[in-house]
Amino acid sequence: MQSVAVLHRHLLVWRDPPAWPFMWRGLLPLLGLVLVGLFAAGPFARGAIEASVQREIRDQLNASGFGWVRLGVSGQNVTLSGEEPGAGEGARASALARGATCPSWIGRRTCAVKVIGRFTPPAPLAGAAPAPAQACERSLAGLLAGEQIEFATGSAAIDSRSGPLLDRLASELGSCPGTIRVEGHTDTIGRGSFNRALSEARAAAVRDALIARGIAAERLKAQGFGARRALGDNSTEAGRARNRRIEFHAIPAG
Repeated sequence: MQSVAVLHRHLLVWRDPPAWPFMWRGLLPLLGLVLVGLFAAGPFARGAIEASVQREIRDQLNASGFGWVRLGVSGQNVTLSGEEPGAGEGARASALARGATCPSWIGRRTCAVKVIGRFTPPAPLAGAAPAPAQACERSLAGLLAGEQIEFATGSAAIDSRSGPLLDRLASELGSCPGTIRVEGHTDTIGRGSFNRALSEARAAAVRDALIARGIAAERLKAQGFGARRALGDNSTEAGRARNRRIEFHAIPAG
């Protein structure tokens, strides 16, 4: 009897395993990044931003002599308060806070989105300017809070674009009692003696411009302080721009 050998061939078929275990393992790092991003955008990021704004504005206020200002921060909204040691000091503190800069990943940027000043006017002191003069001084400071009298670089020549502002200042001064001191201030670029002379020349130029607009000459005094009374950080262009300014102060009767 002849035997017949039968060869059975078993075909092996490769089947891919389910994809979902590998997909989940690939999505885990992405999920982690999303959670980190949500955490960074939440209370931690808000707290870090508030701390930076609080620290930077506080330091810049203190460096410019505004240690009396109370500072409240919510996100990038800033509230300033306190009793003004002198008329117009609150407006100057607010202007400094608006220009204060904080570090960021793209360099230093303005800290505050919004600045609110809630200051108590200074109490009248013996020998101080009368209340109407102090009110006038605050009004003048308010006019200069949003813009400043502009000059040609390194010169006391007033830019023609400042004409409308000078008109408004003269109109306000026309109703002010007493004598007003026109103060000139500069940044720290250049020699100290040059900056002092430049600040005096600019104050005198503003005085002359106001006299030309009808203010009696005997009611205006001009004085320059150079770079001694900085409001902003002289290491930044924005800070230097804020330091190049004109201020008005009532002179107490004596």
